[in-house]
Amino acid sequence: MPGTDSLRHTEETAAFEQALGQALASPEIKEALRRTPDAPRPEHLRLQAHRERATLCATAAAEYETYARLRGEADTPAPDTTPTDSPSATASGGGLLPALAVLVPSLGAIAAVLFLAIGFGMRLVSAHRQFADELVYAGWLAAGIAAAATAVDLAWLLATAARNRSTPDPVSPATDVTTPGSEVAQARAAWHLALLERGIVPFLLTRIQEGETERRTGRPGYSAPEYGSPEYGRHEYASPGYDSPEYSTTRSPR
Repeated sequence: MPGTDSLRHTEETAAFEQALGQALASPEIKEALRRTPDAPRPEHLRLQAHRERATLCATAAAEYETYARLRGEADTPAPDTTPTDSPSATASGGGLLPALAVLVPSLGAIAAVLFLAIGFGMRLVSAHRQFADELVYAGWLAAGIAAAATAVDLAWLLATAARNRSTPDPVSPATDVTTPGSEVAQARAAWHLALLERGIVPFLLTRIQEGETERRTGRPGYSAPEYGSPEYGRHEYASPGYDSPEYSTTRSPR
């Protein structure tokens, strides 16, 4: 999958930096540095660890593969599932109740205002008294229906809000699924622990012990020549014999 290698490199870099900082600050490494005379400085150990980062990360490769598999499964949505608030669910009947919830109170309020206005108006002019009473009765009935519909709407809205708060949001691929206590978080913690205990801490202890060994034995080099050996005093290397007969013989000039 495109981007997998880049994601792994980023995650390994972050995990390596975190584990390296924990290792250098751990009591085990601090005690080893304290016991070792002329021990390497933490900055030098950090530089050496960065040079071997690929090898050290490979010590926890199995744990990383488990973590990556679980994370991929958590990022993948379950098949054959349709969200409740999707357009298909709304079109299949979920949109009728919201429409009625809006229309009934508004239409009831309008009808109540019209019926009451006409009915009371006819009573004032004393025209068609019986019909006016019926209009007033219809107006109060429409007002009651509008009030009841409004109360039902409010109860429905409160119930919907409570249900939405109790229902967890679906996990999207961009959401961090490593929440505390989850299986993915446990796998990630196991990967970090393996990187720390099997890779970085043993590497740092080995480098500290190697520094102590070099300090005791010294660096390898060349020994001084044995000028006092018998071979050095052989006659091939001796000074010329100025006291030899050949040298002391004089020749008279002619």
